[in-house]
Amino acid sequence: MDLDKDLNSSIRILKIKIIFFSWLAGISLLVAIASFWLYSSSFWFLYEYFPINTHDYANNISAVLASLSGVLFVYIAFLGQRWQMLYQQQEIRDNRKEMKASTAELKIQAKALKKQIKKMDRDFVHQNFFRILDQHFNIRDRIKFSYSLEPVSINSSNTVGRGEDGFVAFFRKLVLWVDDESGWEQKKDDFEEHLFFIENGYQWISKRKDIKKLGDPENWKFNEFEFTDNPNYEEIKFLIRAVMTESGFGPYLRSCYYLFGYMMRNKLPEYLDAVEAAMNIDERSFLFYQVATRFDTDGKVELRYWLIENRFLANIEPKHLLLPEHIFLLYPEESNPELKK
Repeated sequence: MDLDKDLNSSIRILKIKIIFFSWLAGISLLVAIASFWLYSSSFWFLYEYFPINTHDYANNISAVLASLSGVLFVYIAFLGQRWQMLYQQQEIRDNRKEMKASTAELKIQAKALKKQIKKMDRDFVHQNFFRILDQHFNIRDRIKFSYSLEPVSINSSNTVGRGEDGFVAFFRKLVLWVDDESGWEQKKDDFEEHLFFIENGYQWISKRKDIKKLGDPENWKFNEFEFTDNPNYEEIKFLIRAVMTESGFGPYLRSCYYLFGYMMRNKLPEYLDAVEAAMNIDERSFLFYQVATRFDTDGKVELRYWLIENRFLANIEPKHLLLPEHIFLLYPEESNPELKK
């Protein structure tokens, strides 16, 4: 076993001590035996050195030397145990190093496993996003919305928009509804306004007299007047909600909330461009007005701010909106080229 430098030095000192005291103990033991034998033999020339009882001297000196050798042998045994303890200490150190190396390796493996699990979780998040996105487009393709202002029972089939054409139908109905006597032109008394609030959950906003013929059925846009004569934010918000129907766009909007909410919670803003790329201009315009006016009403304020922060629909051309200045509803700086970043 290879010893550390400090332990190897201690072993060399122990070895010197063991050799030295082994010799000393051996010599003491031999002297004790020899003295006992000499004094016990009572040779005549020894009497003159020990005039008293020679056997007592022999016994005492031999006993002292024998005891000393015994103590030295015990001490040598102790040094031997110390020798063994040093090797055990080295073994403990080696085991500790192995444990540290093993722990470090386990940490590396745990870190790699954690990274792998995190990647698997992230992969699942991405895979689940595309599943949700596919489901969202399936819901979009099932949209059915009529822009006819006639009762449903006599609607012509050519006024019904399905799938992506449903967004076209929405804007057509909005353009027709703002100037129709059964639409925004209708006059409601207090009771009818209260009844409207009970049925729909929001207040009826009457059309201002200074807003003349607003709809432009030829271009399916709003006629552009002086800015003060155009509908304000609350009026636009009202018009978007009044023309929409739960049966037409309810599932689509809930799917939008779920899709964008999933993207926000899982930090997937990089896919917003992919979502927008799959929309035609009418769907983008429709969703622009929903984000601008409907998300707050449905308690999706945080989601609305997240979409704006990540510039969702920021590159929509103003000419594709009902009025070009409506771009300020989401991105005020886009309404004035001098304010653009």
